[in-house]
Amino acid sequence: MTSPTPRERIIGGLVGLAVGDALGVPVEFTGRAIRDADPVLGMRGFGTWNQPAGTWSDDSSLAFASADRLSTHGWDPEAQLSGFLAWLDDAWWTPHGRVFDIGNATQTALMRKRVGLPWHECGGTEERDNGNGGLMRLLPASCWIFGRPTEAIIRLAGESSALTHAHSRARLCAAFHALVSEELLSGHPVRVAALNAAARLRRHVPYEERAHLAALLDGSALNRSRREVPSDGYVVSTLEAALWCLEQHGDYPAAVLAAVNLGGDTDTTAAVAGGLAGLRSGVAAIPPQWISALARGDDVMALAVTFADACLEGW
Repeated sequence: MTSPTPRERIIGGLVGLAVGDALGVPVEFTGRAIRDADPVLGMRGFGTWNQPAGTWSDDSSLAFASADRLSTHGWDPEAQLSGFLAWLDDAWWTPHGRVFDIGNATQTALMRKRVGLPWHECGGTEERDNGNGGLMRLLPASCWIFGRPTEAIIRLAGESSALTHAHSRARLCAAFHALVSEELLSGHPVRVAALNAAARLRRHVPYEERAHLAALLDGSALNRSRREVPSDGYVVSTLEAALWCLEQHGDYPAAVLAAVNLGGDTDTTAAVAGGLAGLRSGVAAIPPQWISALARGDDVMALAVTFADACLEGW
């Protein structure tokens, strides 16, 4: 089997994020026992948010806004944050012309942007600001900064998270995601990618954060039993769960369905897992019926192609 090209991987990453998100939207906040009794096996509609099948959430909307602004403006944090505000205020990159979900930390950051604060003063810096709202949309930034020195990847991924989630832990999880993404784009298996990312990040982790990131840094997050895998809205939990799903399941459909069926924050866990699984396997690995079910599917695919080409030109 031919290995996917970098272009196919980037397209797969962005589309794969949206597909995972859409699979998770109808069952968000449901418990693991409920998912065990009624596992998600494909696209379904309504449920938690009363949205038709194929509807993606704020996870994909903000990732799409990021990819769009990166393609047109390059690395410009102010342009990124303005794009997020356009989503909230003008329904830009929404699936059906309105916003139906937004996290508290993201909303607070965008209110700060609306009153004119610079980007580096918008994201929350408190312990409570370690939700997964920066990680869920990070994939375009992680792809964009491919190939840079490790220190630059860590800094820039942290900047991307800090637009809404600026605590050092959220920034470090963003850096880990970006380093893993670089490894996957280079064709490395998930375990190798995670261990290499940990080795590159470790010396940049301050002492007070080491215990919080320990299972990522030593690789033990990949070895847990399913009952030990967290699936809440905490940034560390989401990153650990997404990587676990990829390590335990070698193909795209199984990995994202495993993420959804963990329960809890189903759309974000599956969006992060789906994005990384798309980078690993390329767009051809995503079931065509899931792609065709996506809201605004033609727009999503066109953006993914445009973004992939812009990344490759920038690399």
